[in-house]
Amino acid sequence: MSNVFKTSILIITQLLLVISFYAQNNSENLNNKIENFIISKQIDSAKSYISKQTQKPYCELLNRIVQNKANNSDYLQFISRLHNRTDLNYQDVSNYINTTIKASVNLKEIDYNFVKIKWLQISKLRDEINMAEANKEQNKLERYVNKFSDKDINVAKSKLLISIHEIVLYQIQNDVENGKSLCLKSLEKAKKLEDKELIIAFLYHLCDFYIIEGELDKYINISEESLDIENDLKPKSSYYVGTLIHLIDAYVYKGDNSNRVEELLAELYDNEHTRVLSYSLYAKYLGTLSTDSPIKESIFDQFEVSNIVEFCEKIEKLSEERLNPNDFFHVLNESANTLAKLDFFEKSIYYKDKCVTLTRKIYSEDLSNALANFKTQQAVKSKELELKHEKETTDLYIVIITLVSIVLLASILFIRRIGKQSKILKIKNNQINKTLKEKELLVKEVHHRVKNNFQIVSSLLELQAQGINDEKALEFIVDSKNRVNSMALIHQKLYNNNENSVNFKDYVKHLILGLSAFDDVNKKVKIDTDIDEVFFDVDTATPLGLIINELIINAYKHAFKEKNKGYLLVSIKKIDDESYKLLVRDDGHGICNEEDIDKIKKFGLHLVLRLVKQLQGNLKFENDNGLKISIIFKDINARKKID
Repeated sequence: MSNVFKTSILIITQLLLVISFYAQNNSENLNNKIENFIISKQIDSAKSYISKQTQKPYCELLNRIVQNKANNSDYLQFISRLHNRTDLNYQDVSNYINTTIKASVNLKEIDYNFVKIKWLQISKLRDEINMAEANKEQNKLERYVNKFSDKDINVAKSKLLISIHEIVLYQIQNDVENGKSLCLKSLEKAKKLEDKELIIAFLYHLCDFYIIEGELDKYINISEESLDIENDLKPKSSYYVGTLIHLIDAYVYKGDNSNRVEELLAELYDNEHTRVLSYSLYAKYLGTLSTDSPIKESIFDQFEVSNIVEFCEKIEKLSEERLNPNDFFHVLNESANTLAKLDFFEKSIYYKDKCVTLTRKIYSEDLSNALANFKTQQAVKSKELELKHEKETTDLYIVIITLVSIVLLASILFIRRIGKQSKILKIKNNQINKTLKEKELLVKEVHHRVKNNFQIVSSLLELQAQGINDEKALEFIVDSKNRVNSMALIHQKLYNNNENSVNFKDYVKHLILGLSAFDDVNKKVKIDTDIDEVFFDVDTATPLGLIINELIINAYKHAFKEKNKGYLLVSIKKIDDESYKLLVRDDGHGICNEEDIDKIKKFGLHLVLRLVKQLQGNLKFENDNGLKISIIFKDINARKKID
């Protein structure tokens, strides 16, 4: 009877735990729905679901919000929860903050809860939307905080909070000296104020500069220090999840302390709001485990899969709709790395291709924004000239009126009128200067992100090539890396040119230098260029650069197989106002028959044919003491006319 009784107690306990787990999950899902209704201003629907919720006290807080009885302390808790959700479009949350949450009307005391709400908004806008929106809200917050005296401790804390935006901008610009200095000074002030949340914030950003400097051990120690401080906070700070992710990544990279890695991964996975962020880290960790590791089997059981391929497919499906493009890139990236380490090359290349496609999409969007910003700057400059001309005309009008005026009173009225116009012009000029500064900063931020994306893809392909014995797979990866470098070089030349065009003579020289690795030490190939001073826009330069990249690599591979040395010529000539001729010729064995042409197409020229079509051009093969490939193509203006 005793054993039966113990078994019954155990079964009842397990049932209660299961019921509690499902009740908690159901309660969280209900909270998410209510939050969604609130930020979309569907108040009646929110009230209906609140009546079904039993979780307290958060349910009571939500009820105060829908009844318009909430204070900014309530709103801070509400926005903090939304800050950690990965399934929301944060632009909707930002709009809700701007239209609903206002600072206290008390002009003698700063509303610190309001400052923290706006700071959370700025951080999320900077990371997920765009820098221009973040700068706009940052300027508003600075104006609000500067209204109050520094003697107030909450004003001092507020100024430390808003300094974080400047620290992040230093990090984006890779200015370690100024960024690290400001971060350390702010950290000392936070310690004097004994504000643990601020201390954690500056420790977190200090880690960013340590990782730039390659100080991995300092990075780990500072992150562990942050987690120790987090233990005293309820709820956790907004940096808690980021610190967990950074620490897991650092330990996995270092390759030791597996117990700590598993402990931190479990903490991230067990939270429903952060679980999706753990997937890329699990993929990375699996790549470091041996084939027969019991930890690996335990992770497979946790995700209800039987092998690494099924695991990668499952986390791809679970995260694709819930993560922004940059975070989803990390899931694909780590899946590709782990599959390559375990010799699943075909599946690894599949994820690598998805990474490249996703990066190109981000690159295209960012480049479009950069070009749009350049046009905006030009429009602003034009407006400045127009205003200047208007002012000169108005001044002349004043002089004429003054000279011919008889009535002194009329003269005075005109002078007052011009004075008002001058003030308006001054305000407009200040607004224009401010807009220019914001646009310049945005262009730098866009360039920084594009450059990082290209570096990530290039590094991924570099890692992919290590340890691969299959020659075809290795050749494919090296070719892909060269194509990415070709596009990266286009972007670099475009960014450095104020006219939004690429000097192609200079570009080809740099491209040839980058491709010199194909030159066998026992086989010397001389490359000459004969290129007019031509400038192409990005829509022409990108496919043309890829074409030249492919033709040079193809010549290295196939033109000089039976020769110890060779000669290669790259020429671009302008035919007329709209057409150009690209010529690439070598002194190799040439084309003997139709079978040779088919072989050439199989070795990568199918990509060239598609790019030539994109340029609305014609391609021609000829034997002339070697192979001569000539392409007649049109510039962007001619292509637009045809379209």
